Formats: sequence, structure tokens, C-alpha cells
Amino acid sequence: MNTQSHLLLASALFTRPGRDYRLRNAAVIIGALTPDAVIFAMFVWSKLVGAPESEVWSNWYFNPPWLTAIDWMNSLPLFGAVLLVGWLLPKDPPGLAVLSSALMLFALAAITHLLADLPLHVNDGHAHFVPFTEWRFVSPVSYWDPRYYGAIVSLLELALGIVLIIILWRRFAGWQVRALLAVAVISYAIPYIWFVLLGGHADHVAALMRAATV
Repeated sequence: MNTQSHLLLASALFTRPGRDYRLRNAAVIIGALTPDAVIFAMFVWSKLVGAPESEVWSNWYFNPPWLTAIDWMNSLPLFGAVLLVGWLLPKDPPGLAVLSSALMLFALAAITHLLADLPLHVNDGHAHFVPFTEWRFVSPVSYWDPRYYGAIVSLLELALGIVLIIILWRRFAGWQVRALLAVAVISYAIPYIWFVLLGGHADHVAALMRAATV
């Protein structure tokens, strides 16, 4: 799934309006983004050193040290351990109760990200069970590759994204949140405008999506 879809899904599931929930909501957002953090870092570093995108996505992405770091940031056991720590933390004083909730929500948002990714990667999946095994599930369905139903999945994901944006728009009245939701709409629209309306080449669209998603 696209990064913005992961963020919207976790937010729809776990965030709540109100000042008392700001820390918890921040934990959800950070948790939803954490599995993709290394890939964004890799992409930024490639631009700083002038590496071509073909090198990044065909070599760096599939080999250590980037592969190792990506796998660890997509480890179900790792985030399961964080969830357990949050659950076991004492709930008194109140500050510890908030920390406990934040840790659990962080972990749940990250786990939601991983579970959504698991069935949507063909040859570019992650070792979701490190450090116990480097096994990778090879799905028959890709979230981006048209050779493996990527076009259909992209449309379904777009529909899901619109529904999630509507849910969150109705839940949060603050202009800051709604501004971010408007950005999410734009992020979905850019590939469509480039490919459908402007006739961009499919390879360029795939590169654009891979550069901003996982």
C-alpha cells in the first residue's frame, strides 16, 4: 500500500479528537510511518549522492545494508515486543498510563501497516519475521505492479483512501487535520493526473509510486 494509505488506515482505526488524545494520536502517526522510514531515508540519500533510481530500486533495495534495515523496520516480532512492553507498563501514576497507551498505539499502527503490506508484495516483500527467520511471503498480488493486478489494486486502494479521508474529515474539525487530509487527496491525484490525463509513461508512474511508497 501507499504510505498515505497506511497513515489514513491507522488514523481511522486508532486516532480520536480532543486535546487529551494528542500524544496518543502522534504515536499512531509515527507508528504508521515508521516501517517506511528507512526507505524514505534511502531515497533521500540516493538523491544526495546522485545515485540513479534504477540503481536504488534494483540494487540498494534488495541488498544489505539497506535491506537489513528495511526488514527490521518491518518486523512483526519487533513491534509485537513494543506492544507487550506498553501493555505491561504500570498504569499508575497517570503519566505512565499515557505512556503505556502511546506505546501500544504506536505498535498497533505499525503492525497494521505490516499486515496491510504482507499480501500486496510479489518480488519486493519484506522479511516480516526477523530476527527469527528471513522468510518472505511472495504474494500473487502487487499493490503497484500492473503485471500482478497492480492496476486493480490501485483503484481499490484509491477507493479505500477516499472513504478513510471522509471518515477522518467528519471526525476531526480542526483546520490542521483537514489541511493534511487535503494533501492526502493531492497525493492520490498526482499519479492519476500524470498517467491518465497527461499521458505519462507507465514506468515513470511506477518509479514515482515506488519513490514515495512501500
